[in-house]
Amino acid sequence: MKETNETFEPIIKLLEELKTKIDSIEYPKRYYRNKHLKMLYGLSDNTIISYRDNNILPFTKLGEIYFYPVDKIDEIFNKNSNFNLLKSS
Repeated sequence: MKETNETFEPIIKLLEELKTKIDSIEYPKRYYRNKHLKMLYGLSDNTIISYRDNNILPFTKLGEIYFYPVDKIDEIFNKNSNFNLLKSS
């Protein structure tokens, strides 16, 4: 039993470190920025630009910085998802 604990101890420590890092990620409150869209949704720079240019993503631009309203982006993702297939009947 002691061997098992020694085997899993480093793994548990790494998992705890990973949880600490994940918990420290700051999520925007009202607006996403490009980095948030890339981090949360896996979008590339080119995809974000294309979606903006084709009016798929609503945005506000202040200077050279683009802001995307969280509620509208989440609404778009929910509208275009098939998550309703996961609901049990």
